[in-house]
Amino acid sequence: MAAVPQVRYRRVAAELQRFREVRGLSAQEVVSAIPDMNLVKLSRYENARVQLKPDVVKTLLAYYECDAELAEVLVESLRDTRRPGWVAGFEQLNPLYTDLIRLEETATAHKAYEASYIPGLLQTRQYAQAIIASAVIKPASIDEQVDVRINRQSVLTRAENPLTFWAIIHESALTMNAPPGVMADQLEKLLQYSGRSNVNVQIMPTAAPAHPGMTGAFAILEFRQRDLDLVLLSGMLSSNWVEEPGHVDLYRGAFNEIMATALDLDQSYNLIKEKREQLK
Repeated sequence: MAAVPQVRYRRVAAELQRFREVRGLSAQEVVSAIPDMNLVKLSRYENARVQLKPDVVKTLLAYYECDAELAEVLVESLRDTRRPGWVAGFEQLNPLYTDLIRLEETATAHKAYEASYIPGLLQTRQYAQAIIASAVIKPASIDEQVDVRINRQSVLTRAENPLTFWAIIHESALTMNAPPGVMADQLEKLLQYSGRSNVNVQIMPTAAPAHPGMTGAFAILEFRQRDLDLVLLSGMLSSNWVEEPGHVDLYRGAFNEIMATALDLDQSYNLIKEKREQLK
């Protein structure tokens, strides 16, 4: 398939089936009305079992009388930008992780709550090495995975339209027992990136009251078209996308509550600085 995230194919495929059913159309009625369409092809499009061609999807959505703005959003999400090219060099990547990397390239904002670790977009090489090496399922090449994680961070520093990143990190993640110097360097990087106009870092204090983040880490990816926003739920053995817009909004509201509970930006910066000074 083209370099379009699989999660995008699933979303568009689900919308194609939903719009057909809302219109009360049978599959046979559709293939009779759309040139070069047949039952097998339509079924594969509705189940994301083939590469979804933007022109074909556009034709189907027009026939279903889909809202023009939403149709444009869905069709545009299928355009293959072929970025970032460096991903192709890492054959062992989990497809979901590849999706995340490609989506970060086109997202406008990434919001993450992390309960145990420094988020990958802010990790130093040595910290990433320690985290990846401790995984339950270790990659074939730890060094390659570290390279990928560091390369991902270019979305924050690129000259044109850098990604806006808002990270809320639990205080416990600032005190991981790591080899000498690793955490000090990691905290220094947090302080440096906190000074960037497109990066905000908040700390959730250990003494904070109950909040939605206590159910686990998650990340929200936001795009120019709100209908394309996604949530990534991370687990020890697997991770999953939340794609349904209403569910994404629930996580958006949860993130806002977590923001309100965490230390503000200045307090967070000072706490990180204090923790770093303790490691000197």
